[in-house]
Amino acid sequence: MPRAAEPETAAESAGAYRSRFTGALESLLAEKRFPKITIGDLVGRAHTSRRSFYEHFTSKEACLLALLKEAAESGSAQVSAAVDRSAPWQTQLRQLVTAWIGVVDARPAVMLSYLRDVPLLDTPLAASLNHDAYVNVVRTVSAGTEFRKSGGAALSRARAVILCGGLEKLAEDALRHGESVDAHLEEAVQAAILLAGSGELTSPELIPRPPESGTPG
Repeated sequence: MPRAAEPETAAESAGAYRSRFTGALESLLAEKRFPKITIGDLVGRAHTSRRSFYEHFTSKEACLLALLKEAAESGSAQVSAAVDRSAPWQTQLRQLVTAWIGVVDARPAVMLSYLRDVPLLDTPLAASLNHDAYVNVVRTVSAGTEFRKSGGAALSRARAVILCGGLEKLAEDALRHGESVDAHLEEAVQAAILLAGSGELTSPELIPRPPESGTPG
C-alpha cells in the first residue's frame, strides 16, 4: 500500500509562499522597473491574495530583498562550485568569470534590479544584503594553494571589489543594450587575469605626476 504523504510543515508552507512571491517579482522585473510594480501586480502574478502577501512580507521592498538574497546565495555557490581549485590560476579565473556571467545571463532582471533599485532603498534595508557574496568567492579562490603556486596572486579585498564591480558594470551596460554578457566573456577574463597576475603594484614614486597648476609642462 502506498505510503501517505507527510503533511507539509508550517515552515515549508511559509517557504513555498515566499518563493511564490519572489518568483512572481522576478517575472515582473523582466517586464518593468521595480518602482512601477505594485502589490496588486505581485499577488496577481502569484495567484494569491494581499492577505497572504502581508503574512510573509511587510512591503514589496522586503520581497525584493528576499529575492536578491536568494539570488546572491545560489549564484555565489554556483560560481564557487564551478572552479577547479587544482587547475592553473588562469584556468580558475576563466571558470570563475564564465560561471559568474552564466549566472547573470540566466537571471538578467535580478542583476539589473540589484544595480538599479538597491541604491534607492532605505539604508537599513540595503545594508541587510550581503554585498560581498561574490567578493568572498573571488578572494577564497585566489587564496587557494594551487592558485598561488601556479603564479597567481591572492587578491586583496580592494582588488576583489574592483573585479566584481567591473563585472557588474559590464553586465549593466550589456543588458541595457540588449546584449548577453557572454558576448564580452574574453575581455572579462583577460581583465580578471591582469588583476590577479601579480601581487605587486608599481611604486608610486615611479608614476609620473602631472605638473602643478601654473607650472610649465
